[in-house]
Amino acid sequence: MRIRAATISDLAEVVACEDLAFPRFDLHSRAGDPKPDNNLEPQIREGSVHVIGLPTRILGYISVSANPDHLFVSAIGVLPELQGRGLGSQLLAFAEKMTLRLRLPSLKLFTDGSIANNRFYRCRGYRETDRCDEGSFSRVFYMKSIAPHP
Repeated sequence: MRIRAATISDLAEVVACEDLAFPRFDLHSRAGDPKPDNNLEPQIREGSVHVIGLPTRILGYISVSANPDHLFVSAIGVLPELQGRGLGSQLLAFAEKMTLRLRLPSLKLFTDGSIANNRFYRCRGYRETDRCDEGSFSRVFYMKSIAPHP
């Protein structure tokens, strides 16, 4: 699998991946209301989105942003039928390498509070730094120190 920077021509496939990987749970809307607009187009234009896949098909993506003291992962999305096959791990490893290249000391992210997500990040060396609940949605914050290899 190859990971590369997303281009604007990838937008429709990345949005489709996002829609499938992350069903929208808008606590403030009524049933039948349209989904809120995503913000992937500006992120792609900024170079913040990278995709994983085949030459003819995007299978997943990661969105990151550099901050003075950490790299922040705002999303890792993989097509549902391919989840559990290591694509998310490859994208996360890519972000960790980017953190090293940028000489940032840590990588941070948040995810929902599902058991599977908590296990996924903890098994990869991430530690929980905070937690909050928004209605029925539980948000868990993680951080991993990324030290350069000697």
